[in-house]
Amino acid sequence: MMASVMYYKNLKFELDPEVYEPHDDTFLILDNLNWHLSKDLSVLDMGTGIGIIAIVAALKSKEVLGVDINEKAVNLAKKNAKLNQISNVRFRISNLFSNISNLEQFDLIIFNPPYLPVEDSSILGTAWSGGENGIKVVIKFLRDAKRHLRNGGKILLLLSSLSDLHSFHEFLTRHGYFHKIIARKKLFFEELFLYELTTSP
Repeated sequence: MMASVMYYKNLKFELDPEVYEPHDDTFLILDNLNWHLSKDLSVLDMGTGIGIIAIVAALKSKEVLGVDINEKAVNLAKKNAKLNQISNVRFRISNLFSNISNLEQFDLIIFNPPYLPVEDSSILGTAWSGGENGIKVVIKFLRDAKRHLRNGGKILLLLSSLSDLHSFHEFLTRHGYFHKIIARKKLFFEELFLYELTTSP
């Protein structure tokens, strides 16, 4: 049986029914990624899925680390990097920053988090289940992200109008994050927002 595949520009990616498949949220990030990249940057792709964001980022940056809680995602991302002959990207299993040492810091951290206000503890459900208010995982991520962000570094983070954006903005203010919305996309039942976060104005 042939693996199902998708194409993005001149890149080919194998898919797996047990790994989150790229959707509108993924493509909103990809459409706004290039002007955040340069050949001297170190990039972290949190929740890498099939590896598409990490692999695209690797084309225009120094090095990329992609992590995911789903072992099948990590194995598939490795396979997709090899398929596209991308050598400056690594992948590993990690529940957020659990398997990233405090010594590892990045110029750019990208996260397409689980943001739907649902509870689903299945391994595939971890790709979209953001807890009761849709920001449970995001808040946990942001509590640790600063120590892995180099001076002048940025975070690209996607959220939905279905998430509790009011509480999210309050958290950012309390914890010293500055934010701006750099892109948005209106869908039938929600609007997606791509945030750029920094630790200085």
